[in-house]
Amino acid sequence: MLTKRLRTIADLIDSCNVIADIGTDHAYLPITLVKEEKAKFAYAVDVNSEPLGWAKKNIKQYDCSKKIQTILSDGLDFVLRDDIKSIDVVTICGLGSTTILEIIKRDNDKIGKYIICSNTEVSNIRRWVLEKKYSISFEDYIIDSQKGYWVLVIEKNNKNLVFEKDILFGNKKFFKNNNESNKYYENEIIKFEKILSKIDKIKHHDSYKDIENKITEIRGYLNEISKIN
Repeated sequence: MLTKRLRTIADLIDSCNVIADIGTDHAYLPITLVKEEKAKFAYAVDVNSEPLGWAKKNIKQYDCSKKIQTILSDGLDFVLRDDIKSIDVVTICGLGSTTILEIIKRDNDKIGKYIICSNTEVSNIRRWVLEKKYSISFEDYIIDSQKGYWVLVIEKNNKNLVFEKDILFGNKKFFKNNNESNKYYENEIIKFEKILSKIDKIKHHDSYKDIENKITEIRGYLNEISKIN
C-alpha cells in the first residue's frame, strides 16, 4: 500500500497513542500505522475535501473507522480545538519545505514531535528547529519514483540540538553512508556550473560570486563527509 517514502516514515514510528497525518491524501499512512498497531488512534487531515473523500472510503474499506478520524483543516489549525487533547506524532509528507515550514510554525504544546518528508531541501526547517531549540534525532535523503525526499524527525528536547554549522547540509553523522545525498549534491554542482557558464562574470559579478561560493561550500561538505568512517 505504501510508497517507499511513506514506508520510511511508518518505520520511524514505534508505538504511540495518537498520530496526525497532515496532507493525508488517501490516508494510506494512518491506515498502515493503525493496522500495524504503531498508533492506537489517528487523525487523517487535509485542507481539501476531495482527498478526504478518498480517505474516508479507504478507511472504511480497511475497517479502520473506529480508529481514524478525518478532519478538514488548514495544516495544524484543528489542534486548537478543545476536543484535541494531545498528539504524539505529527507526520507531514510529500510537500515542499516552504509549505511544511508554514504548517509547523503553528506549533502547539499538544504536539509531541514531527516526522517530515519534504520534496525540497530543508535548510529552512533546520533553522526553525534551531530557533525553537528543538532537536533533530534523525535525517535521511531517499529516492522514491525517481524523486528525492528529505526526511527529518524533530523532537521537542535538547538531546540532538541543531547547530549553525548544520543548517545547510544537516548533521554529517546522518549522511556519512548516504550515496543518494552525495549524488544530489554532485548534481547541484553540475547545475551551478552550467549556470556560471551562461553568466557574464563582470556584468553580474555578485551573482557569479554567490554561485561560486555555493559550489565551494558543497565541495567542502562532500570532502568532509568522505573522511567520516
